Amino acid sequence: MTDKKRPSRSGRSSFSSVKKPSSGGPKSGGPKTPPSSPPRPSGGDVNIQSRIPRPAPAPASKPKPSGAKMPAPTSAPSPAAATPSPADIHAQKLASARTRWERLAGLVALGALFDQLSSVTAEVDGLNNEIAELRTRGYRFGRTMEERATTLKSRWPQQKASANRLLQDQRNVLQNAANETQRLLGQAERNAGLLDTVDSRLWALENQVNEAQRNVRSVFDNTEQEINKLQAEVRRVQKMLDALDHASFDLLPNEHGVAACEAKWISDNQQPEGMLFLTDSRVIFEQREERVIKKKLFSSEKELVQQKLWDTPVGAITELEMEDKKSGLLGLGRQELLTLRFAERTRELPSDATLHLKGGATNEEWLKMIRQAKSGQVEADLFGAPTPQEQLAAKIEAESTAPPAELPTRCPSCNAVLPPIYKGMKQVECGYCGTLINI
Repeated sequence: MTDKKRPSRSGRSSFSSVKKPSSGGPKSGGPKTPPSSPPRPSGGDVNIQSRIPRPAPAPASKPKPSGAKMPAPTSAPSPAAATPSPADIHAQKLASARTRWERLAGLVALGALFDQLSSVTAEVDGLNNEIAELRTRGYRFGRTMEERATTLKSRWPQQKASANRLLQDQRNVLQNAANETQRLLGQAERNAGLLDTVDSRLWALENQVNEAQRNVRSVFDNTEQEINKLQAEVRRVQKMLDALDHASFDLLPNEHGVAACEAKWISDNQQPEGMLFLTDSRVIFEQREERVIKKKLFSSEKELVQQKLWDTPVGAITELEMEDKKSGLLGLGRQELLTLRFAERTRELPSDATLHLKGGATNEEWLKMIRQAKSGQVEADLFGAPTPQEQLAAKIEAESTAPPAELPTRCPSCNAVLPPIYKGMKQVECGYCGTLINI
């Protein structure tokens, strides 16, 4: 035991009896303060200042209430959000005006109209060759196609010359207006007060360009529409002839194709896809679609199924019905449906067939064509057939030169004598049995 003297907090010395450890480790009862710390000085009250700076105490934070949202820290406004200067505004307006001017400058020359005139010329020159090719492939209808093509070709040179003269005049007027606008735009670079005037001139120039285009197009617009209509007929006939060339059936002797379109037989359980054909004698539906025959992991094997499913003479069609059915998203689409009812049902021919016409075909157009084929009116459209006026004149001449028909004198039902028959009467009634006899 060793007596050790240490100062007390009151400044007086005190003695404590402690056992001197054999080593400075904690397990041997050594001091709790680390040995590296310096010894405290003895004496009275001594202020001990630490040389290590203490960190500033963190501000006390209030407890966050449950469900409350902390406000987002506010940031100082960035320099980019500052109000643009008048110079910046002037530069922006000037750049916008230049962009509009560059766009209009490319339209002032009316180059698109020159290209359009050249395109129409090429289309007119090619119509006769395209129609001649259809005749070579066996198309017998469209009696007026050659006549219409010849008329368009004969009047086009005069219309083209008129359009070119008007086009040159309009271009000169637009060029003068464009030069004035460009000069004003150059002055606006130095004078911001002219930008409003430049904006008005640009709007006026754009209106002048649109008006010039309308004026020039009005010279040949009708001709271009007739050319497009005739070309559309030629494309439909070409498509029909191509379909007949690859069909699984042959046309009958003296049978000629009238029209063809893509269709789906929706009243059948299988709903096969295929082609619908109309000739001057029959209506034919041919299945023509690809079907999967073997599925693989990442692909599948398909085969083309092509076969005639049914055909019927046009005279065996008793009723025709059409329906426009809404389809697609929000009902904005439309299905062209055509229903055919037949006079008799056979093993291959159903009692009726409902078809969904595709490829731009309309049920109104097909309804009209089938009725014309039934009535024989389609024969009047044969290539080389006389015009309707010539047919009417021939009919009148035949009726006028034909010997008068013998008028009936006795009733075919009861053999009673008929009453007198006068000119203009179409029927006569038997006074004995009441039978009506057509005269």
